[in-house]
Amino acid sequence: MPYSRILVSTEQLERVVSDLAKKINSAYKNMDNCLALVIGDGAKYFAEDLLEKLDFPLEVECVKASSYSGINSTGTVTIDEKDTLKGKLCGKNILLIDDIYDTGLTLSRILKWLNNCQAESVTTCVLLEKEVEHTKKIDIDFLGTKIKNVFIIGYGLDFNEQYRELPFIGELSAKLIEAKQINP
Repeated sequence: MPYSRILVSTEQLERVVSDLAKKINSAYKNMDNCLALVIGDGAKYFAEDLLEKLDFPLEVECVKASSYSGINSTGTVTIDEKDTLKGKLCGKNILLIDDIYDTGLTLSRILKWLNNCQAESVTTCVLLEKEVEHTKKIDIDFLGTKIKNVFIIGYGLDFNEQYRELPFIGELSAKLIEAKQINP
């Protein structure tokens, strides 16, 4: 089994996503030119469920950003943007959707990049916040829930591109971490 315990069940995820959608619908009810910008593969599961519950028109785009190697942050965030993406963001009210706020490096780097895109506004929506000292402090506009500082998998979050498909969020098994470190 790749996880040692379930931290956020499928039912809890459904409640968290529904609560976030209600708050976002209220905040965006009088806005137009809205665009959801989904960060990376990890946020896709969360974003799909969230976007289904939003009741205002918006475009959806994705931007790939990575800063992890295995279970550790590299300390450097790489943004793999499409050539045409920056132009699509100009003048938009952007809802930035991410799966997790831990170090803050990815969100900080994306927000800095968005500053140059001349968006009308940018709000952040993050499913999970790790209870850690963040390297980069960011005010999250819409936060799902907080979790302990453990490596997690499921609901889009992966370990070496595996276990994204789990319908809940679990703590990665220590045995699996040890095995992968011995046999990379």
